Amino acid sequence: MNLGFSSIILFLLLINNLLLSQSKANEIDSINSINYQEIVSNLEKYDIIFINNLNEAKKIGYERGIAKSLSNLALVHYLKGDYDESTQYHIDAISIFERLGMYLELCEEYGELGYQMKRINLPKANEYMQKAISLAEENKVPLFRMSKLYDNYGVIKEMMKQYDSAFSYYRKALKIKEQFNDSVGIPYSLNKIAVLYANLKNFDKAYEYLSLSDKIRAKENGDFGRVENLSLHADFLSFENRIDEAIDKYEEVLRAAQKINYTYLVLYSLQNLSDLYRKRKDYQNAFLRAQMYYNLKDSIDNVDVKSRIAQLEIAYQTEQKNKLLAESQYRLKSREQQLLFAIITVLLLLMIFIGVYKYQNLKKKRDISELEYKSKLQTALLEKQIVDEKLKLSRELHDNIGSQLTFIISSLDNLIYGAPESKLSETIKNVKDFSRNALIDLRNTIWAIKKQDGTVEDLSLKVSELVSKIGDSINNISFEVENQIKNNFKLNSTQMLNLFRIIQEALQNAIKYSECSSIKIIFRTDENLFDVLIQDNGKGFDFNKISDGNGLINMRRRCEESGGEFILKSNSEGTQIKCQFRFN
Repeated sequence: MNLGFSSIILFLLLINNLLLSQSKANEIDSINSINYQEIVSNLEKYDIIFINNLNEAKKIGYERGIAKSLSNLALVHYLKGDYDESTQYHIDAISIFERLGMYLELCEEYGELGYQMKRINLPKANEYMQKAISLAEENKVPLFRMSKLYDNYGVIKEMMKQYDSAFSYYRKALKIKEQFNDSVGIPYSLNKIAVLYANLKNFDKAYEYLSLSDKIRAKENGDFGRVENLSLHADFLSFENRIDEAIDKYEEVLRAAQKINYTYLVLYSLQNLSDLYRKRKDYQNAFLRAQMYYNLKDSIDNVDVKSRIAQLEIAYQTEQKNKLLAESQYRLKSREQQLLFAIITVLLLLMIFIGVYKYQNLKKKRDISELEYKSKLQTALLEKQIVDEKLKLSRELHDNIGSQLTFIISSLDNLIYGAPESKLSETIKNVKDFSRNALIDLRNTIWAIKKQDGTVEDLSLKVSELVSKIGDSINNISFEVENQIKNNFKLNSTQMLNLFRIIQEALQNAIKYSECSSIKIIFRTDENLFDVLIQDNGKGFDFNKISDGNGLINMRRRCEESGGEFILKSNSEGTQIKCQFRFN
């Protein structure tokens, strides 16, 4: 009787597990079906979501869910610029779709891989696109699913300068979408045709197709499509060299993209605005837009680091859940064995032996699993430290060298495209000065990176050198470095670099905006206290009328990142910036 009861329990558990697996599969499919607009607007968020979804699909052996998650991860990493990882995700997804005989998904995956490789390996991209279309036609893929393949193949043909073929495939895609009244897809095909006409300098035709797309997208619920079309209008104005109009339009795109959190288009707008302002010789706005661009890129990089930490946390939590589940299953099995032992006394010794044997095996596997997990965690932490150092180095080069090299390139472009002879000497001098400054910044960065550690006096000497060079070129401001160093504290390389950059940024702000006649830098140490104070006698500013700019944000971030406290004071008698450290 107890044996029958145990069998019923086991059967119910089996049914329950099947239902849970199906429910989990539906949840995985639901996550994998999130639309493109949502993904492209939140890349870091969905990187974590799809990795977690992939792990959940693997746990229940749901191969369709695994393949779909891999496909989505390929899209995310392509949009983030991680092309090697994107390609590997595509290849893994293709292998599963092929094994499962999912030919619709297989041809679409080949198409996506081909489209995403277009700027890396154009001949290979063309090969994959041909394979995708051939597979789709052989397996009689529904016509409405062919339109995206034709659209993307048109892009490949356009890049290969086979313009007639490109028009042909774009129009094939458009015809299919019109046949099925695909109001979402039609604007994409119209836009591709418009861009091709624009690239061929046929702007009348380009605006004609773009206008048709505008009318359809005006009826859409969200703003995503309308912002993309707005960007194309700005592109066309830029192609026509209508610089002032293009600037106004890109500024409009920037505001709209920021409103809907469309990060890719925000970066694209800032990059184009910086170039157009330089063409208009409005170097202040060109610099501001470039600075916004690099600050946003830096913030995205920081988010990427946080996302990797979050992934480690998710992996850890998943491991803990698996352990609890294994322990729960083990306890259930022990109860069932006890019920059987009470009835079948003849098999008591045998069942005890089996139970002990299984327990030892389970314990052994669990110990091995824990050792492997600890080893992987240590490796991941080491990789994270390496990534952190690379990100810091990248941020320094972007912040301090990138903008000056951009100016040099722009100036050389002006020379190439015909600067007036009267301004030739001045332009060359500016290029020389910016080159020298870029070299100085690079040497300063290398100096800070190469130093494993240093002291307050080392930093003071380096700042004195910087102030001396600035003072040689600025006559209307007096500079002074004052040392009140009683205890020569040791500083690590991060603190040395960040403090040097804070002082550099504070000096630049004071020179540009404060209208001061005197700037003083004071290094003070006490028994367990060290601070750096930068003060000027300028006009100051009102905290209620000005928000933290990028410079102030960067200074505060660098100070706090180094373990210091950032203090800012400003009034009509001048401005004081202090970074203070306490040592135990």
